[in-house]
Order: sequence, then structure tokens, then C-alpha cells
Amino acid sequence: MKATRRPAILNAMRLSTFHFFRWAAPTFAVILLVSGSATAVAADSPLAGAWQLDSGPSAQAALYLFTPTHYSMILATTDRPDLADTGKASADELRATWGPLIANAGAYEISGDRITIHPLVAKIPVVMKSGATEVYQFRIEGKTLTLRQVRNARGVAVETAPTLKFVRVE
Repeated sequence: MKATRRPAILNAMRLSTFHFFRWAAPTFAVILLVSGSATAVAADSPLAGAWQLDSGPSAQAALYLFTPTHYSMILATTDRPDLADTGKASADELRATWGPLIANAGAYEISGDRITIHPLVAKIPVVMKSGATEVYQFRIEGKTLTLRQVRNARGVAVETAPTLKFVRVE
């Protein structure tokens, strides 16, 4: 009796495997094609890499990191006071330490010479508010990136933003 049931089970398994691959192969092919093309488009981001602020004589330091679709930016003045105990610091001391610091990270997209960032996390709550974006004008020449903010997270045009110059470090 086992001899007659075994081929039926094997046939059922072969049939199941055939139907699985008949369905799965085209599905996996589509997934690979879509993910491959998305990666190809994203990998073309001219911003991908690590960019360090070329601060010149200014007392600022910054490192902006870009993957093909996400970013992280941190900029701070280098002459901030060093607090021994933030728990005992006055409000003025805390403002002097944390005020001149920009920090946020999230997704970004490029359109022409504009970068629109979509912060997921930020030092300032309004910057990471749902739907908030910031827009920067950018230019890359060789290993140099210049950035200038043109619209802030509140949607207000920024007329007097400084142009920051970065050097690709990776």
C-alpha cells in the first residue's frame, strides 16, 4: 500500500512545486526588475556621499551625509561653550550651547538644481512636523558642493541664507 501512495504524494508535491514556481518566478522577476531599476535611478544621485563643510575662517563645522534617497545633516559653531554639567546650566548657557546647532535627517528628492528634504527627525520640532519640507539650491563642481536654503520648514522663502561650501570626503 505504501508503494502506491508514495508516487501519488510525490506527484502532488511535484504539481505543487510546479504551480508555486509558475506563480513565483514571474513575481520574483518583477520584484527584481522594479528594485533594480529603482536602485539604478537612486544610485544616480550626484549627492550620494559624505560632504564636510569648507568653513574657511568661520567658526563652523558640518558633515552632511547622503545616500541615494536619504540624508543626515549636522552643522554647529565651533566656539560654543563647554558645559561641565548640563543639569546645572542656566537657560542662557543652554541656548549658547544648543542654539547654534542644526541637526536633522530624513528623505530627499532632487528636481533640477533643487533638493527638497523631508525630515523625519530634527532638533527643532517644526522641521520634523508631518508634511514639513525644506528646499535648497545646490551645485556640484568636481568635489565641491554649494548649498543655499531657499525655503524653510514653514514654507517661507529665505532671501538672505548664506551659501555653504562643502568638500566631498567620501
